Amino acid sequence: MYAKCLFFLSLSLVLRVPAARACGGFFCTTVPMNQVAENILFIQGEGTVTTHVQIQYSGTAADFAWVLPLPAVPELAVSHNQIFTQLQSATQPSFQLNFQEDVSCGFPPIPFAIAESSAGPRSVEVASEERVGPYDTAVISADEAQAIVDWLVENGYQLGELGVELLTPYVEEGFYFLALKLAPDRDVGDLQPIAVTYAADRPGIPIRLTAVATEPDLGVLAYILGEHRAVPTNYLHVQLNKAAINWFFGGFNYQSVVSQAANEAGGQAFVTEYAGPSAIVGDFFSNTLDLDKLRQQERPADFIATALAQGFPNDAQMQTLLRRHIPMPSAVLTEGVLEVVFAGDREAYEQARQGGWLQDTAESSFYGNMRAYDRYLAEVAFDASAFVDDLQRIVVDALMQVQAVLADKPYLTRLYTTLSADEMTLDPMFSYNPDLPRVSNVHAADAYWDCVDPETTPLEEWGLVVALADGHQFRTLPFTALGDPRSVPANMAAAAVVEQLTTSGPPQVLRAFPTAIEATAGSTPTSWSLLPNYPNPFNAGTILPFIAPAALHIYNLHGQKVRTLATDQAAAGYGEVAWDGRDHSGHIVASGVYFYRLETEGVELTRKLLFLR
Repeated sequence: MYAKCLFFLSLSLVLRVPAARACGGFFCTTVPMNQVAENILFIQGEGTVTTHVQIQYSGTAADFAWVLPLPAVPELAVSHNQIFTQLQSATQPSFQLNFQEDVSCGFPPIPFAIAESSAGPRSVEVASEERVGPYDTAVISADEAQAIVDWLVENGYQLGELGVELLTPYVEEGFYFLALKLAPDRDVGDLQPIAVTYAADRPGIPIRLTAVATEPDLGVLAYILGEHRAVPTNYLHVQLNKAAINWFFGGFNYQSVVSQAANEAGGQAFVTEYAGPSAIVGDFFSNTLDLDKLRQQERPADFIATALAQGFPNDAQMQTLLRRHIPMPSAVLTEGVLEVVFAGDREAYEQARQGGWLQDTAESSFYGNMRAYDRYLAEVAFDASAFVDDLQRIVVDALMQVQAVLADKPYLTRLYTTLSADEMTLDPMFSYNPDLPRVSNVHAADAYWDCVDPETTPLEEWGLVVALADGHQFRTLPFTALGDPRSVPANMAAAAVVEQLTTSGPPQVLRAFPTAIEATAGSTPTSWSLLPNYPNPFNAGTILPFIAPAALHIYNLHGQKVRTLATDQAAAGYGEVAWDGRDHSGHIVASGVYFYRLETEGVELTRKLLFLR
């Protein structure tokens, strides 16, 4: 039995809090930091895995439901969005250029529905039902998927399109199902990540359950804390071709490059974005906590100022607590904001009301500058101790527990991929390899502009030369004809290497691509490569990759030429040609070993392939 985890409902939909017109205090941040990926943190224990999942949802509280298959009955706890904010901030890939002025041309470019059951009742085992944070939870199991669906619907879990066919594989494998819904006294603002601990040897993601609701190229971002670097064991791994990154725009096309690279690997492959010390993630609180000092605050404005000074996160969860413990008096909306924000300008006030942003403006001003509204707070009952109790339970405990794990587990790995519904056929599993090197998330390179006449050269032809730290350099065109950032360059592989990672030793390279293009404009490569064919062995067809203008020939073991596949390719750079196992007359050749040879300008490179009929 192995570990699996990922939520089902409302994938890639983010809880959205209306944006305030002004920013102050805890109302400066209203949207989770990473909106393009499902965020999961795995913590490897001794025979257990703890999984923190950031729940992303847009809708009403009554419609919220969440289902997760698990290999064993779990222990549940609440987590916190700040954990993922810190992980994201510390490990986000960055691409930085250091322009070399001494070789520059001196001009800067212009920046720019559930099936009803027809059978009788089916037996469902309820392993647990409990209140956890804002959630009513249940852990159930059954011998039939329809029984799971029926029980969840009868007990108020709104499952949308989750059907029997998606649950069946997990039921057949003996999984339990954790179901969450918001408690009756809670709203979507109370949503917070959930932490689930269960017996397992290694983590994994039940991505098959996700396919029903996913958008094309859904990002999946997994953070794994353990003793060593984490690796995907049943998905491939790709190293990106850095020449495909738009360095001038800070890697804006990074996600597109990852998506294309994963597709070049067959659609199921991860990129390692960071692998190294977990200490890269700083403390969750910037200052020392003093909850007793918070309990002593009698005025709401003083409480907020003290909480800000102690480094409490300014996120949607904190905003929900503020609204609950310090509700904004109605007079603030009708009188106070007119006085404080609009300085008595009734016309501007009415424009805000009619424009639909008066409530947001009032909240931001009230919670960000509460002392200005003192006279409206005289009748507000404020219980600092009750507020601190909620902060302890909802914020502090969750963050401190993960902070302790970060100090205990030395290694953090960040793995990322994108998947579409048709690629979600295999649940990715992860293990560890102590022999692999660290991977930095910071990528730096030197750069200069290839000299052109800016008055006569179209913007899309302006060349940027990028020199990587490993000595490779390439010439790239950052702009389109409209001056917009260019995405993945046409006819360029996004992957440099497709490989299989195991639990020990170096990667097994399955397919290699050119990693850079020489900087000299219009030149042909100064070296040639003949890359391994794939698949090999083959019986229907195989792809022969190569670099440089070339004639590519197939020979048998007797040295006889069987077929010429490419002759005098005109364009320099990477190319591929297919061979269907036929000779120059169109006849299928006999099974056996063959050689494919690249011949150009006195250079001959040969590789072996195996044809099986």
